[in-house]
Amino acid sequence: MPIYEYTCTSCEHRFERLRPMDRMDDEAPCPECEAEAERSLSVFVSFSSFDGGVISPVAGGGGGCGGCGPGGCACAANF
Repeated sequence: MPIYEYTCTSCEHRFERLRPMDRMDDEAPCPECEAEAERSLSVFVSFSSFDGGVISPVAGGGGGCGGCGPGGCACAANF
């Protein structure tokens, strides 16, 4: 079962809900203030360490790292 991320439209508290895919758009009241919350874009990035101490993003399906979002692409990050 997937985990969905939500952001409160009132207090901006971010929280997660574990729920079936067919319920991803169901209401998710904020646990802090009980106001309405909107589902947020989830971003997941994984890194791997190689010989010599080099750390690089691990590519996901489709050739991307899966870390692209409003802040840019994690593949371009210097870690």
